[in-house]
Amino acid sequence: MSTNSLLQRILQEHDRMGPAEQRLGDFVKAHPGQVIHMSMARLSQECDVSDPTVMRFCRRFGFEGYQDFKLNLAQSLVPSAPFAYEQIVPGDSIENIVRKTARNSLNAIQRALEDLLPAQIEEGAKLLQAASWVGIYATGISEVTAVDAEHKFQRLGMRCAAVMGRTKQWLHAEASRPNEVALIFSQSGHTKQMIELAIAARTGGARVVSITAAESPLARVSDVLIAVTPYDRTELLTPLASRLNHHLVINMLVTSIAVTSGSEFPDQLPALDSWQTDKI
Repeated sequence: MSTNSLLQRILQEHDRMGPAEQRLGDFVKAHPGQVIHMSMARLSQECDVSDPTVMRFCRRFGFEGYQDFKLNLAQSLVPSAPFAYEQIVPGDSIENIVRKTARNSLNAIQRALEDLLPAQIEEGAKLLQAASWVGIYATGISEVTAVDAEHKFQRLGMRCAAVMGRTKQWLHAEASRPNEVALIFSQSGHTKQMIELAIAARTGGARVVSITAAESPLARVSDVLIAVTPYDRTELLTPLASRLNHHLVINMLVTSIAVTSGSEFPDQLPALDSWQTDKI
């Protein structure tokens, strides 16, 4: 049996089906979460086909019967490794959009669990905690990640800032001094601007922690690498899943620093404001 998910196989087989089976396939692709809870009679009625047609459809994909088909369909909705980004396409139902977005995110987390090296997180956290100031650098969509890091590190009481804009970034990097750290986010590790900033920061005596792809040009000019495997064609697609793991690394670094600092509740950051916010 093919290692592709059942939904992918239905899509691949679509043009070779007759009209009745195509209606079945279209409904299953659009509403997989509903189908796994439907009886064969209900599915037949919904797609205006006969029960024997449903059985032929199931056997086309190598299943003995409808229950076997539903079991495999349910398994197809569970995240699996290795990660395969399931692209949202025109015509997808809202149910498919919700399912694909959630599944891609869950798969990204699973991939992070398998790929991230705890020793790299530990080394990065130690360097950040010891820094007198942390400059946080990113460009493009990764700027959102930099702002998230700034907010969370400041809530730990760290002196840091997310530095935005090419000119401002360059001025800060050139003025880097010993005991400072440049924290750089880059999905590919090939962005020229980020590589040049890393080199400039190190020239001034700062240390560089990069969250990027292993064996990339940015990784090679960093003091500490936290390797996050990039996803294919991120320069074109930049889906949520391709950025999610960078946010996870931030949380891991923040919690590691909180643990080392003796926080009673290391996974619960204190409020940034000194007053309680009003609630209605």
